Amino acid sequence: MRYLVVIMGRHDRGPFAAAVERYRARLDGLAGGLELRSLKASRAATVAARRRADAATLLAAARGAGGRSVLLDERGRRFTTPALARHVGALEQRGEGRLTLLLGAADGVDSSLRDQVDDCWSLSPLTLSHEVALVVLLEQLYRLTSLMRGHPYHRA
Repeated sequence: MRYLVVIMGRHDRGPFAAAVERYRARLDGLAGGLELRSLKASRAATVAARRRADAATLLAAARGAGGRSVLLDERGRRFTTPALARHVGALEQRGEGRLTLLLGAADGVDSSLRDQVDDCWSLSPLTLSHEVALVVLLEQLYRLTSLMRGHPYHRA
């Protein structure tokens, strides 16, 4: 499986950048490919306007990338790591070769985006900053890919 992670805002600076790079390096050896794409978050005057603009930007990126689009949202479907590995494995078996995973900015995205993507997953019922969500997502992609490849997922 190839993964494209599209995040609103920067991912290559700040306190979580090292963790992002660590999981990116781990995934390079296991997955069919991982691409991280940062998009500039909206600077609209209101939260609602920023959410709408960011949702439109993410949707355009997903449609342009191809593959199955998945929004990461606290209201999405919840999985255990083994269940997510089975789900992604089943997608791969059905011929899905790419997952485009979408992470909103600090203000989140307009709820209408959930209806316009192929799927919506939750990383946690907690509200996470987009930087923390990115690290959790990459860590889980590493674990589920390890499971799918027959490696023990709990070992670093």
